Amino acid sequence: MDEIKGILFSIMEGTGTRSEGPTYFIKPLDNYKKRWSKILVRKKTNLWEEDPGLHKFLDKKVSIIGEIIETKSTITVDYSKLRILEENI
Repeated sequence: MDEIKGILFSIMEGTGTRSEGPTYFIKPLDNYKKRWSKILVRKKTNLWEEDPGLHKFLDKKVSIIGEIIETKSTITVDYSKLRILEENI
């Protein structure tokens, strides 16, 4: 398990389709920011659903603990724990 610290945000994808829903990302504020501008956070719900574990932390500085899958062109974190670092950004 690894840890990434950053700002959690979402982008609405699939607009106008049955799979329309949020995709979650973290803008890294630690060593990952040298290589990546945003990191995909794999949610634990269906494509069209909000992930309640992630959604309540949108636009907050958080620490995500989970398995990091990094290739040459992509990075994803399959989260297991999430905690807030501070209330306001």
